[in-house]
Amino acid sequence: MKKLLTMLLLSTMLLSTFAACGESAANADEGTVSGDAASAEAEEIAEETEYVETLDAEVKDYEGRTINIVLAGNWSFTDFIAEEMTGEAINDAKYTANEAVSEMFNVEFTVNNQSGQSSGGTGTGYKLIDTMVMAGTNDYDIADIGCYDVSTLAYNGKLLDLNANKNIDLTKSWWDPKANEHLSVAGKMFYSTGDAGVLDNDCTYCILFNKQMITNFSLENPYDLVRENKWTYDKFTEMANTGYIDMNGNGTTDAEDSIGIIMWQDSVIGMLHASSGKFATINADGLIEMTLNNERNFDVLTSWLTLKTQPLVGFIGSGATIQEADLHTMFSDQRAMFYCRYVKAVSWFRDMDTDFGILPYPKWDESQQDFCNTMHAYGTSYVCIPTTVADPDMSGAVLEALSYYGKEYITPAYYETTLKGKYFRDEESAEMLDLIFASRFFDVGTYYQLGGYNEKVITMMQQGDTDFASMYQRNEKAANKVLGKINDAYAAMLAGQNP
Repeated sequence: MKKLLTMLLLSTMLLSTFAACGESAANADEGTVSGDAASAEAEEIAEETEYVETLDAEVKDYEGRTINIVLAGNWSFTDFIAEEMTGEAINDAKYTANEAVSEMFNVEFTVNNQSGQSSGGTGTGYKLIDTMVMAGTNDYDIADIGCYDVSTLAYNGKLLDLNANKNIDLTKSWWDPKANEHLSVAGKMFYSTGDAGVLDNDCTYCILFNKQMITNFSLENPYDLVRENKWTYDKFTEMANTGYIDMNGNGTTDAEDSIGIIMWQDSVIGMLHASSGKFATINADGLIEMTLNNERNFDVLTSWLTLKTQPLVGFIGSGATIQEADLHTMFSDQRAMFYCRYVKAVSWFRDMDTDFGILPYPKWDESQQDFCNTMHAYGTSYVCIPTTVADPDMSGAVLEALSYYGKEYITPAYYETTLKGKYFRDEESAEMLDLIFASRFFDVGTYYQLGGYNEKVITMMQQGDTDFASMYQRNEKAANKVLGKINDAYAAMLAGQNP
């Protein structure tokens, strides 16, 4: 219990340390808070505090009722699914959590896994829930829907406000606190994320680095650069540039060369967020406001788009000239220094002979107050409750309990046992993981696809187009039109009208 309490308090303090992520860069010169100091203070408080967080949802006997859950999104995932104990840590943790909730409420679970299909705003998840609501049926008690689809469902009035459910308390630690702040529109929370699953963690942006290449080129220790507030875009590109060698002398970057960066196409969004930029935020009126149009964001995006065109980069995405499998081999063979992707990628290299570590995406410059991280929108999904569920109180209580037991069983199995215990070989990587997850925030602008800017930026990456400013101007009118429609729908909800 003391260990869990310490983790809770440390996470809370780290979240306050990185609270500025996604805020205006105008506050970037306020200085940083020492991570060591925060850790030490959290440990001291934990030793002196006796507090156990309780599950406050109403517990009732539902007499063997079946709880129907649907999963749908672009990524294939198995949150809530565990048929039996297998000896695999995360599976067994999910099974234990499900059994605990099943016994608590006397319910059974069925999961319709439609994940791995489209989620473009009107994809599989949207259609399943929209059809259910329009027909007035109660096919699913709980849904976990891809972020594009769940956002469309939200402003079209197809989801219940989680804040209004008497059995859900989004201030509890098993819910992501930044989600409350950054995803609440018109004072309502139609979807969220937390400890009930691990997909959001797998989708979190990060950079893997090849330790042997850092040694071979006599470069600075990246971990120290992070601690000393020197892990910036310029430092990252400077180090990466030393790793490029045209080993076969043919004047073209190919699978036989040594490169500085493996760059995944969505990494351009990760870099914008790492620089504390957002496509949109929730304003003082509780509605969505575009925040992409400023000089700093233009500089960040243009720089990353331009970086992709340089010889030191091996690209993963549409139009790539080197196969993804070959790029992975280059990383394993000490011929790729940095790999910009997401936490799930860690599992692909667990058997790699050469040691590797993990880093946050770099700050834009040293004046930036905090490291900032997000999840890539394409892969993430969020839990929600459709408006026509048979018993909203039951859905809320079961979802709250699944999240509660997810924190007790699933998160430690994922974070401590699997990531830190199996995949990494040094204590520093565990430290970096703590920083990455504690500094995570949300950007509603990517979820609501305002003007399709996020997808258009990725298309620019694929095509080697570096003129972000022109692309923005061409699509600004369409973006504002979409935004107006969404805000009008939410304003109607505030007024008690149907959207």
